[in-house]
Amino acid sequence: MKKMKISIEPAPFKEHPIATEKTGVNMYDIVAEENEPEDFLKDNGFNLQQYCTSLLNKLVTLNKSKIKPFLQYQCDLINEPLIWLNKLEKLIDLNRELYTTKDHNIKLEKALMVIEVLRDAKQQKPLTHSTFDFDKVKAQLKNYNSAEDKISYLAERKAYYLQNKPAYINTNETPFDIKVDIEIDLIKTQKKLTRKRENASLKRIDKVVSTTVVKSKSRINTNVNQFVDVFFQMMHEKQVDGKPYLQAATADIAEMIAANFTDKEGNDIPVETIKTVLKPSRFEKRPKGNARLIVID
Repeated sequence: MKKMKISIEPAPFKEHPIATEKTGVNMYDIVAEENEPEDFLKDNGFNLQQYCTSLLNKLVTLNKSKIKPFLQYQCDLINEPLIWLNKLEKLIDLNRELYTTKDHNIKLEKALMVIEVLRDAKQQKPLTHSTFDFDKVKAQLKNYNSAEDKISYLAERKAYYLQNKPAYINTNETPFDIKVDIEIDLIKTQKKLTRKRENASLKRIDKVVSTTVVKSKSRINTNVNQFVDVFFQMMHEKQVDGKPYLQAATADIAEMIAANFTDKEGNDIPVETIKTVLKPSRFEKRPKGNARLIVID
């Protein structure tokens, strides 16, 4: 694992179980990172900074499904797991702004969820209605861009609720899981409406093109992949207010180009050729360096 290049603010852990090659290493153990002392010692004392860095690194590099068993494993190694969980929550809060990627934020959010569940379980305290605050869930949705990511997060929160239902539920309020289902339906509906608007917009563009262009197709005097790459840039690289310059389905753009343009020899351009150039994964089919026709911001 690569050493973190950011400075972690440590939390005052009283217990900090670690593993070394001598003791044997489990996949859920905290171990020293590359070029760090294996025993976590510094100036004859335990290096809390190193431990906190390794602990956070472990959290953000684990698969999301492994976070709960990781925290359960750590609690089993500790005499006072409640105190350790509280310190971990503090550690995450102290350093949250250092983690800016979506993947890291999702994992830290999952860790905070698991901390809450484990803490309540160890206190033998039944989860209350306030534990599942839907307003907080809606606020957290702002951290997810795509409809798929939002639905995945909501489904995970619903699963936690159904697996850990509060002993008391306010009958005058809509249950948490029903609120989640309503929100998921809303997201799906909004996605369908957005797709319809995009399709309608493309049809209008196609209609304008078909009425203004002569019966014969327009000829492209550059290489086909250079011309198609301009559309790729507008769809995937250039943005305004967080949205692409051109928001449209790849298949629709490919059909439009094939229907209205020929290559520089006057030959028709196969739709599949255009689709291949427009695929994000087929970077080798697009021009590189000075050969690209750059769309100016």
